[in-house]
Amino acid sequence: ATTATTTIAGLQSYSSSCTALQEQQQPQDGEQEQPSDANDHDHDNGNQQNPTEDKEPIVQSTVTMDDGGSDLTDRFKYKVQALMGNFNPTGEDDERQDGNILNAMMKFPVRYTFNIVGRTEGDDAIQEIYVEDVKRTVLETSGDSDGLMCHVTPRGKNFVKLQCEVTVHSSQMINQIYEDLDKLERTKMRF
Repeated sequence: ATTATTTIAGLQSYSSSCTALQEQQQPQDGEQEQPSDANDHDHDNGNQQNPTEDKEPIVQSTVTMDDGGSDLTDRFKYKVQALMGNFNPTGEDDERQDGNILNAMMKFPVRYTFNIVGRTEGDDAIQEIYVEDVKRTVLETSGDSDGLMCHVTPRGKNFVKLQCEVTVHSSQMINQIYEDLDKLERTKMRF
């Protein structure tokens, strides 16, 4: 209750001070209010000056992004561009897709060599069957029967290495041939 009474008394005192100030500013009887001139800097007989007269004008500054090519600015620009997505790969391909590196390195159609290692267990008949299976698999996908060249190299008693060179038309074709070669039972390595 005391705080409320003190607050009300303070408000009444403030209100009466404002009223007295307003009465002082009103012209008395017989005095006429002078129209204010926007260019007139002296008010109340020269006691006050225009508050904007002493202040300097506000100068707008410009911010430039070129500071002579410093490393910090360049790194900032690259970071902003990366955040905006300017360096994102186009299309649906990403690092999880096959053939992106081959597409970047080769111009198709191109001659490509497949290296395959198979287990033949030292049997010449199994080796011949395996070589024919590899040739057939490569030809089915590539379709280049005239350009297929295979070189067979024995690797010890139980293994054989084949180098098959053929014309391919895309990285997807290369990946498909590798997948088909992997499905052969005797294939141990393909690269």
